[in-house]
Parts: sequence; C-alpha cells; structure tokens
Amino acid sequence: MRLLKKGKYQVIFPSNIKYLPEAEHITACISKELAFDEDARDDLSIAITELFNNALHHGNKEDESKKITITFTVLGEGLQISVQDEGKGFKPEKIKNPLDKENILKTSGRGLFLVEQLVDKICFNVSQKGSEVIVFKKFNK
Repeated sequence: MRLLKKGKYQVIFPSNIKYLPEAEHITACISKELAFDEDARDDLSIAITELFNNALHHGNKEDESKKITITFTVLGEGLQISVQDEGKGFKPEKIKNPLDKENILKTSGRGLFLVEQLVDKICFNVSQKGSEVIVFKKFNK
C-alpha cells in the first residue's frame, strides 16, 4: 500500500482471487484505525469483497495482466473507497433490480444492490478503459 498524500492510500492488485483476503484485511485495518464501530467495519469489508469480486470477474474477466486499484481517502465526515478495474465498462442503469419477481431466484446480480445497502453513498465512473465504483461511509457519531 502506498501513501498518495496525507489521508489517501492506494493499493494495486493483479486480477486474482487470492488477493481478496489482503484487500479485506487492509479495509479492516483502515476502518479500525479510523474508529469505525464493528458493524461499520463489517459493512465496509463486505462492500469491498463485493466490489473486488465485480472488478475481478465482470470488469477484468479474471485477466491477471489487468489490475484492480483500491484507493482509500479519509475525508472530513468519513471514508471514501474507490475500486477500479481495467475492463470495458458497464452501464449502471442496466443493472437489474434483484428484488424484481423475474430476478428473485437468480444466483447472481445482487452485489451492487448489497453494497448500496451497506454504505452511505455510491457512485460510478465508467469508460471504455474500465469502471470505478466509489463508496462513502460516514464516521460513527
């Protein structure tokens, strides 16, 4: 992990599932250092797991020559985490609601929905060079 500037850290992983535990561990350490309570730390770890998996499988198509970049930025009110892949991008508006009747029994398609429930804000930057999902979690009061 490298420090980009005070309060901003970045780690870059090859597209391989074996790096997921390290991404989770770094997220847990940073969120603990920032005094998030256990529930919030768990929420962030689950969110990063989902976003890492999406970047790996859907974005980079498990191509180890492509990278997954996670950037942690400490802001005044909370923690912002960006997860970037090097895939062909996606259209967030095309993601189907997993709670719709026709999707309820499907075995996939719930990751971003779950992430949205666990964080305070989510946004997307998508291009032909890849996708970036940015989440924000407020500090505990």
